Formats: sequence, structure tokens, C-alpha cells
Amino acid sequence: MFRRRGDGQGAGQGRRPRRGLGGGPKAAGPGGNCVCPNCGKKITHKAGVPCYEEKCPDCGTQMIRD
Repeated sequence: MFRRRGDGQGAGQGRRPRRGLGGGPKAAGPGGNCVCPNCGKKITHKAGVPCYEEKCPDCGTQMIRD
């Protein structure tokens, strides 16, 4: 049996959620702050540098995104 064009389950049929949309902690954007989980010190987030690569200027602990 031949299938007509448009009868498949390809892209655009609403069968699966699309990937790469939305975002999360890995796509938080350039703004915001990095915060130390140990002492609570906040520093301005630098675009292109993940907070986990920053060290707290007060105690040296790895920072996290606020």
C-alpha cells in the first residue's frame, strides 16, 4: 500500500516535544548573579563564564547561579 504525502509522523506532526526550546540552568542568560553557597556572597554574573567556574572572593568556594 502506498502512503500519500503528509500521512507520516515526521516533524511538525505534534508527536514529540521539540528539543532546544525553553531553557534551564544551562541557558539562564547573561544577566543575574553568582552566589556562594557557603557564605552567601553575591557577585555579578559575567557573560560567557559559568558561575561554577567562579570562586568566591571571600572564602574560595565554587559559586552557583542565583
